[in-house]
Amino acid sequence: MISWLNDPTFVAGLFAGVFATFTLFVGLAACLLLSRDHYGLDHWKLNLQMPVSLWMNLGYWKDTSEFAEACRNYLQQVFETADITTPQKSIAILDVGFGCGDQTSTILGGIIFGGAYIGVTNNQVQLQAASRRCRDLHKELDTSHLFCADASKPHAWPEEIRSAVDKLKNPKLKGKWLLASDCMYHFSPSRMPLWQYAARNLGMNFMGSDLCMSNTATWREKTLARTIGALMGCPWKAFLTVEQYREQLVACGYDRDSIVIKDVSVDVFPGLVAFLERHDKALAEFGISLGGGFRVARKVFGWFAVSKVVRAVIVVARLPKVKDAT
Repeated sequence: MISWLNDPTFVAGLFAGVFATFTLFVGLAACLLLSRDHYGLDHWKLNLQMPVSLWMNLGYWKDTSEFAEACRNYLQQVFETADITTPQKSIAILDVGFGCGDQTSTILGGIIFGGAYIGVTNNQVQLQAASRRCRDLHKELDTSHLFCADASKPHAWPEEIRSAVDKLKNPKLKGKWLLASDCMYHFSPSRMPLWQYAARNLGMNFMGSDLCMSNTATWREKTLARTIGALMGCPWKAFLTVEQYREQLVACGYDRDSIVIKDVSVDVFPGLVAFLERHDKALAEFGISLGGGFRVARKVFGWFAVSKVVRAVIVVARLPKVKDAT
């Protein structure tokens, strides 16, 4: 038998230490419970409806004041601009910057039935969230995958992703689309490598929502907007004018006459700013802050709305029609 267990002094000290630790724990727990107001507002956590939505785009706020609905409406506006208004059975979508699953579930749950869907995001946490939330929906498609990679650099994608994306070339898939919702202004060095890859390698049309610089912005306004963009993690020349945007699409292989760039700023920025202000006040009632980042975003988008220097746009671009050889 171990000798130190026979030492009365050691055993007494051991029990004294355990007792003191237990007493301290009980005391701290009691202080915590007694210090809280049991009839306050802390029970708001019990009233959350799970699972919560995790949408994240600027939102299309016409006829709504709810964030999730506005985000869903913005995505719907993109599809409607591309003349995709009914469920599709043989469509292929390469969705970059797909978020945490809400956009993916909306597409898989009501826009495409059959066909193929591949999502690419550079955020591992969002990939994991989307994978959990969309697990069952993927079973309905012939090809459906979510990947983590930098969408702005398709030629650097690992073989696993390139092999999966190559399956979107299947001639049985009649409608092929690259989708980018509110993410391409973060692409570095530019949007062009992905547009070129989609147009020339995959034969894909393009649709998405983005931000453009106003054609009438002064040099000072452009500099301020680009500085704000840089602080948001955007390349310095991320905000293109509509004409510059169109020219880059054409250079990547899209048909000039098919390009639609629709300014929807009036239905985007004011509604988003009003929501952020309203939501911040609502959270404050429960002792929660929206956070400095979102408060700064509210001021930035408020300036976009008033100054009209940066515009929210929906973009659709199609490949040139193949001429009949006969």
